[in-house]
Order: sequence, then C-alpha cells, then structure tokens
Amino acid sequence: MTRLNSALVLRRTSERLTAGVAAIAATFLMVATVEVRAAEPVSDAPRISVSYQDTEFATAKGTANVYRKLKTAANKVCGLAPGGKLTLEQRTKAQECADEALADAVQRINRPMLTSVHEQSARKVG
Repeated sequence: MTRLNSALVLRRTSERLTAGVAAIAATFLMVATVEVRAAEPVSDAPRISVSYQDTEFATAKGTANVYRKLKTAANKVCGLAPGGKLTLEQRTKAQECADEALADAVQRINRPMLTSVHEQSARKVG
C-alpha cells in the first residue's frame, strides 16, 4: 500500500511540475504587441501595431529585426514614406515625429538590447 501511495504522490507531483513548466514556457513564448504612435498630442493620432515575440530579444539579430519593424512603423505613421514628396519643412517635422515615436516605442518595450540598438542608431545619425 505504501508503494501505491508513493507512486500516486510522485505522479501528481510530476503532473503539477509539468503544468508549471508549461505555464512558464507559454509566458516566454507569448507574442507581445506595441503601438507606434505619431508624436502628436491628439488622442486620435495615427497608430500602427507592431508584433514581436519576447524570444526575439534573446539575440542581436532578433533585436535588430524588432528595431527595424519599429522604425519602419514610425516612419510610416509620421508620413515618411519612401518616394514621398515633402517640402524640407514637412520632411523635418515628419523626421522629428518618427524619431519621437520610435524613442517612445523603445522606451515602452523597455528591453536593454533594444535600447542599446536604438542608442547606437541615434549616434550614427547624430
């Protein structure tokens, strides 16, 4: 009888442990989404959702890919489309908007590797 009880306890413990590990794995594999918003104080400012997985921040390549998506979204939401015809003043305002939107998205995501990529990119431009 003792053997049967210990086997039952062992099986239940194993099931709980497996469920716990599965829950932790699911947490790490969740897909997160951040919105890149135009840097306007208006509540109905244009927005673009950018999806990424938390696991992408485990590598430099994955982090660079997320950053590229964020930068593309920031440019798009602020009107910096490739081949777009803007005056110098419009382009300057659009670039400022995109820079602010990108910085805001990076700050909200709050990942050290992403922040580092953003800072390196800003140093190259500046």
